[in-house]
Amino acid sequence: MIEIQKRAKIVDEAIAELLPEKELGLYKAARHLIKAGGKRIRPVIAMLVCEAMGEDYRKIMPAIVAIEAIHNFTLIHDDIMDRDEMRRNVKTVHKVFGEATAILAGDTLFAEAFSLLAKCDVEAFNINKAVEILADVCVKICEGQFMDISFEGRMVSEEEYIEMVKLKTGALIAASASLPAVLFGRSDLFQSLWDYGIFAGIGFQIYDDVLDLTSEEIGKDWGSDIVKGKKTLVVIKSFERGVKLETFGKEKAKIEDIKRDVEKLRECGAIDYAIKRAREFVEVAKRNLKVLGDSESRRVLESLTDFFVERKK
Repeated sequence: MIEIQKRAKIVDEAIAELLPEKELGLYKAARHLIKAGGKRIRPVIAMLVCEAMGEDYRKIMPAIVAIEAIHNFTLIHDDIMDRDEMRRNVKTVHKVFGEATAILAGDTLFAEAFSLLAKCDVEAFNINKAVEILADVCVKICEGQFMDISFEGRMVSEEEYIEMVKLKTGALIAASASLPAVLFGRSDLFQSLWDYGIFAGIGFQIYDDVLDLTSEEIGKDWGSDIVKGKKTLVVIKSFERGVKLETFGKEKAKIEDIKRDVEKLRECGAIDYAIKRAREFVEVAKRNLKVLGDSESRRVLESLTDFFVERKK
């Protein structure tokens, strides 16, 4: 993944320039997760799409950084709602700075993202369209988060889960892939790139939910989804197969008890089923990239998409 790391480094340099940490303590909180690292998957997708289109990504680097700002805004607020204590191997923002400051930090990133988007070196009409799309994406993320919360205390179907992750995760990855087309006035590419992001995002989230159960090195609270009663595809499928999970929704559980439940999920085939579905969505996603034509950048983007469902953390 050297090509990905190379572009992620460029994104990090742009973040340092466009989202500096100011003296006010609010900015220390707002930059906490960004400075902790991350794969920069969404901005790298945007860069690769620009390259595959034959456009100079530097002209829209503010938008590329804006996408990462929106992503981190959602993470800060998600961690508050989910009461998570760790992310990217550091304490979550609300744990370090307090819940009130964390909310403000997320709100700050949200506002900064739209300020950045206005600074792109492209036609004003295209910027206006991009603002409209990104704002709608933020609404979709909120809708997805609300659906996730509403799943508590009731049975959930696979179809409902897919719709939730389409909104909560897929929409921002869709924006990452399609906003370059909008900003450079390539409306003919928009729908295919949007669809790529939706399907890739669904595959990414399904697999991410699997990793919460199978990897103890993902940089956040291991097994948090199961003890907090999250209705992931793995859990939905296991319930359909009559599996009883002792730690599900218990809030606190011993590691050995969580491991015992994870073994049940393996034995009933729910984990393998979720991995299979994640990879199916990724394959559909990659087919949409044909609209970009053949190029090295497109091949790197395809490899990155495969990584979504092959990573270990």
